[in-house]
Amino acid sequence: MFAADMSKRRPLLLTAQRNGRKADVRIEGVIASYEKANAREFEAQIAQLVASGISDAHVYIDSEGGSVLEAKRLVSALRKFTGRITGEGGPAVMSAATYVGLHLDEFKVQRNTAYMFHKPQTSVAGNEDEVESDLKGLKDITKEYRTAYAKKTGKSENEIEVLWSKGDRWFTGEEAVAEGFVDGLVEDDQDELDEDAVARIAACGCPANKLPKAHAAINQPTMDIKALAALLGMPLTSTEAEVTARVNELKLANDRHVAQHEALRKTEIKTILDKAIAEKKLTEGHRASYESKFTAAFDATKAEVEGLTAAPNVAQEVAAGGAADATASGAAAMQARKDKDYAWWAKNDPEGLKALMTKDTAAFTALYQAHYGKAPVIAKA
Repeated sequence: MFAADMSKRRPLLLTAQRNGRKADVRIEGVIASYEKANAREFEAQIAQLVASGISDAHVYIDSEGGSVLEAKRLVSALRKFTGRITGEGGPAVMSAATYVGLHLDEFKVQRNTAYMFHKPQTSVAGNEDEVESDLKGLKDITKEYRTAYAKKTGKSENEIEVLWSKGDRWFTGEEAVAEGFVDGLVEDDQDELDEDAVARIAACGCPANKLPKAHAAINQPTMDIKALAALLGMPLTSTEAEVTARVNELKLANDRHVAQHEALRKTEIKTILDKAIAEKKLTEGHRASYESKFTAAFDATKAEVEGLTAAPNVAQEVAAGGAADATASGAAAMQARKDKDYAWWAKNDPEGLKALMTKDTAAFTALYQAHYGKAPVIAKA
């Protein structure tokens, strides 16, 4: 609604896929709700990833701009990721696409990225009331964009007004960094872009002195759509878009299965460790290290934990010995744990430590004095 007509340029391609513990998001083409791959479908993909446990995302943007309202919806969808959201710009980051980049935690571009921003635009039709309503909406969205650019760059809103008052403002990637619109340059930069990308940028009105350099096109092998359709069990008449959509659907389904398996494995690990701690085979202090061991080698670690024996409870040993041989029992337990210090006893068997203080004062005093550097004061009954 508030952007120049870009319907004759690249159709919008939105993807959000799992890549390990992070989501890879791509926004390519003209941002427009009238394209098949719109923001609503995109939101559904992101919701599936978030539900599977993904919190961080990396966003790639190569877009000539489009609908500013659709760009706002993209930002709202990306904010469903609760972790860190980084991004990088491809050959083009223009118009409404810059709004998306402004709202990432970190956004970098290539040295040759064509970065362009301008005042939101619209074309209106209708009666007086309809035109006034559209004008009010345009003023509201212009104010929002002006505020967002000012916040990102550290410039005043008046300075932003001056910058875009004369129409499109074009920057190279380096200039966009210097002006504060983006956070830096990507490390694996491209010195030159392919001819098609440069042609697209030129068609958007980029001046010659800002236009990226182009390298000669290299023939790339094309995907055999019919063969891939047959492999996927689809009709041979399927279009490339339909095949791509099916591949993405299968990828998301696999991501869900992977996430479900990881969740079940985490539950199993917790159950094993809870049981081992309850049986005194391990202590709570061992949990984190054993969780790491389980992640690296589940089966071997499971066998190790199951093979552990419970640590003896000295309090029970001393009490079970009766009054006649309580000291002997305590001394025997102390001998079995002669390499353990006061801190270990206090953490792992406080009842045993209390029993030693009562039944084997000499052993308790030795532990206490080694830990605190002085003899304990033991009340006599």
